[in-house]
Amino acid sequence: MTERRRAHRYELFMPLQVMAGTTNFQSAHLRDISTHGVYFVSEQSISPGTSLDVTFTLPQERGRPESVIVRGSGRTIRLDRLPGESRPLFGVAAAINRFDFVQPGKRAA
Repeated sequence: MTERRRAHRYELFMPLQVMAGTTNFQSAHLRDISTHGVYFVSEQSISPGTSLDVTFTLPQERGRPESVIVRGSGRTIRLDRLPGESRPLFGVAAAINRFDFVQPGKRAA
């Protein structure tokens, strides 16, 4: 199989908030990220083509004294049912059109 990704993916395991379509925010878990998308694990099935917004927080680290809130918007491109789980879990791949970075206490641009 030929690699079709346009950008390198980075593993990033952290909590993620997702708003899909007109539903309320739901909790999920980010698994990897690139400049063009995210892949996360959710207990909710999100159909391909659904518009979504994702939000997560990058913690403080050396060189960055404050945490940073990351917001992205895009659409779901793939849904995988994860095998071997006691309850239904889904892997969701989403193309992200835009990421915004906001330091807590400051307004988004």
